[in-house]
Amino acid sequence: MKNTIFHKKPISQGISLKVNEDLQAIHLIDINTQEILATWDIYVIVGKFIAKLSKLLIVLADRKIKQGKEYFHYNEAYILTNPKPRNFLWAFKNSIIGIDIRMHLKADGTIRNRGTAFHIKEKDLIYLYENKRRLI
Repeated sequence: MKNTIFHKKPISQGISLKVNEDLQAIHLIDINTQEILATWDIYVIVGKFIAKLSKLLIVLADRKIKQGKEYFHYNEAYILTNPKPRNFLWAFKNSIIGIDIRMHLKADGTIRNRGTAFHIKEKDLIYLYENKRRLI
């Protein structure tokens, strides 16, 4: 089973995310005890993000299929630069970014851990960057 966990939106397993702006951190919490189960430093998250996507070209388009062929109408395009930690905190706080804990028990009782993933819709990446230059 896969669940994406968002700020103040508990999942059925009784866990949720909490944004700690004072510590610049995201906490995974047990909603019953308020115990912190895991913590991610926002600067570490942003540092990893910058290593992969410090600059990004994003194109937003409408899509349609006509007679079995796929067509796109490009509505907007942006060059995004300079991801900012405060933008990430805002995105977590507004449930734009969620966390996937990709670990589960296998039928034989062993644990399969595929690591933690951060979940965001492509169209929402624009919120993470300080500089946005519209091309179209």
